Formats: sequence, C-alpha cells, structure tokens
Amino acid sequence: MTEKTKVSNPAGPSAATIKRLFARSGNRCAFLKCRSPLVDGKKVIGKICHIKAQNEGGPRYDPNQTAEERQSYENLILMCGRHHDVIDDDEDAYTVEHLHRLKAMHEQTATELSEDQVERDASLLLLDQSVLSTNQSGGITAHTINIHNYQPSDAKASDQQSAGFIAVQPKDGDARFRAPDQPLGMFFNTLPFAESPDIEIFLAEGAAMWLRLLPREDIAREWSHDELLTCGRGPGVTLQPMFWNNLQYLRAEDGIGAYATVDNLRRETKTESVMFAFSTGEIWSVDTALLKITGQKHLQFLNIARTFVQRLRGYGEFLQCLGIQPPFNWIAGLDGVKGWRLKVPPPPNHVSTSPGETCLSSVVVATGSYDLKQHAAIVLRPFFNQLFRKCGMMMPQHIEEVIRTARN
Repeated sequence: MTEKTKVSNPAGPSAATIKRLFARSGNRCAFLKCRSPLVDGKKVIGKICHIKAQNEGGPRYDPNQTAEERQSYENLILMCGRHHDVIDDDEDAYTVEHLHRLKAMHEQTATELSEDQVERDASLLLLDQSVLSTNQSGGITAHTINIHNYQPSDAKASDQQSAGFIAVQPKDGDARFRAPDQPLGMFFNTLPFAESPDIEIFLAEGAAMWLRLLPREDIAREWSHDELLTCGRGPGVTLQPMFWNNLQYLRAEDGIGAYATVDNLRRETKTESVMFAFSTGEIWSVDTALLKITGQKHLQFLNIARTFVQRLRGYGEFLQCLGIQPPFNWIAGLDGVKGWRLKVPPPPNHVSTSPGETCLSSVVVATGSYDLKQHAAIVLRPFFNQLFRKCGMMMPQHIEEVIRTARN
C-alpha cells in the first residue's frame, strides 16, 4: 500500500505481533510501577492497546497512519485494564512520545519469558482479548470482529485506591513533574512560627538531568509535610537537590521540596535545581544547572556520574527513614541533549584533544533497582552504558574505576 488510508475496523494485529509484544512484556502491564500480570493462569487481564488510536476521534489518533501501521508492533502496548483507561483519559500527559518511551523502558527491564509461556499465554491474548483504545469502537478475537466501546466502571476509582502506590507521571518531557506554567510549590519557611511569603517557585527551562527513586511495595499511605521534613533535614541532609547552593524549601499539596537559589535573600521565584519528596514516598530530583555549567553544549560525564552516584544513596536513606524498605526502583535520565558532545577524560598519563562524540538522541533514560547495599556506581551502570550508546561510544574501562571512587 503506497497511499495512506483510514480504516475504521482493520483486521487487527497478527499473531506474530502479539507474541512479540507478550514476549517482551515480562507478562506485566507496561505502566510504570504496575505489577498486574497480563495473563494469570487462564484468565486474561491485559489489554492490547493502541498508542495512536485505531479509529478517528480516539486518543492520539493519526489520520496519516496506514491500516498496517495502526496494527504494527510499534503502535501497540500491553496494559492492564485500569491503566489502559488512565493513559487514554489524559492525552496531555500520555503523549505518543511518552508512551513510546514508557514501552521501551518497560521492555528494557522486563523478565525474560520462556518460549512455552509466550506460545501459551500470547495465544490466550489473541483468543480472548479485544484490541482496544478507550472509548473508541473496534476490536478483534481470533475468529470474529467484535465492535463495542469499553467504558470505565464505577469500580475503577475504588480499584485505584486499593492499588497502593501510583507513580507520578512526567509533564513537559520525561524530566519534569510539573507543566511549564505550573509552580513546583510555594516558598516554605521551615523556622518554627515563622511567616512565609506567598512566593511560587518555578523550574528553569532548558536541558535537564533527573533522578527518581520510587518504592517497590504497594503502599497505601501518605506522609505529612512534617514527616517528610523530619527525614529530609536529619543526619546527612538527604532532602537536597543535585546542585546545592543557598538551600531553600518549598511545599505543595502533594509534598515538599528543597531547591537551590543564587541569593536566598532576594526570594527568587525560579530555581535551576530541585529535589521533591511526594507525600506518597516518591522522590524526583531535577537539575538544569550542572549541564550548562561550562556554558557549552558539553556533557561532562564525570560530573553527571558522580552527581547521580552521590545523590542516589542519600535519597535511598530518605525513603528508609520514612519506613519504606528497599529495594527501590530508580529512573535516571537526561533530556534535551541531542547534538551535545559527550566529554570523557582520557586515561591516566594520557592527553586527549578529542572534542567528544555527539549524542544523537534528545532523551537518555534507564531504570533499575537499588537495595542500599550495592555501590551506587554499580547500580547506575545501565544508565551510564545507555549514555555512551546514545553518543555512539563504549564506556572506557578507566572511567569505571573513576566512578567507583565517587562517594557512595
């Protein structure tokens, strides 16, 4: 087919595509932190969802897609029923780009399935499951085409409440947890009985690096501002941004944070570095200062690596102080770095005149788990490897030794 066509109810994905999707899913929903299986015994829980909607009027519909592209592996993602609704109910948060990254991150860390399990359970998905995009018509089974609308039930809300911990979803790319016009929070004077001026704090624009730490357990509680502040300001001051300069605090409805200022007497309204502790126990640290410290589009690898290594340990101790036990999930990344050069120091007793390789991707991201017993440099190795790969390089052996010397 050479001409783009619009098909209301195409035949659906092939069996080979469904098997490939399931094999790379680890039999888990692709939504961040969701542990729901796609197939439990002979019960099918998962849904084969379109990233770009199958039918006109559906979420993220692309009229320029062909019928084959709509049912292709690249346009499909496996979700549990609840999170299938979540991604389609909020198109602003769950863009096409975000869902592609979510799918890639999930597949990167998914447990490998046996060929027998793939053959058996993927067949159940094919036989019993409709291909859906929320609130739009169209679906398939192995033998007939079923046309219906999937409507969220009243049980959806109670299901979400009982599910425990739900991760915060990125806004304005992968690095940030607030939209550009939304404040991080309000200035928080932590001195007892002190009055705090109503100053809203915003995050600076530009390329960013971020580090997140999330509880692994299904947690159904929240922590108060006082509880978060007590752990964050304790020994070691674990509630701190990546770039610490004139530390100040902020508060919001969903948690508290610490941020860097140039002059804390001026009550600045914009920061380049913030660490935010959500009331659910999630930590999200974003920095726009360290990447531009040289004034050039250079990724100083050692500065990036050492910062992540040093902060990961402190953030883990913060969660442990709240009573959340390891292992934790981590997400580390860079955003807006396409065209930047990766600067790597030469081996000892060597001189390098290389300008560094150019990164070909705007986003570099990796995920993993952390139990506080391992050295953070080893834990973060998947991110370091990913950064070198995105810039067309392999990590030099001498760099690994340098990273290990960073304070853990």
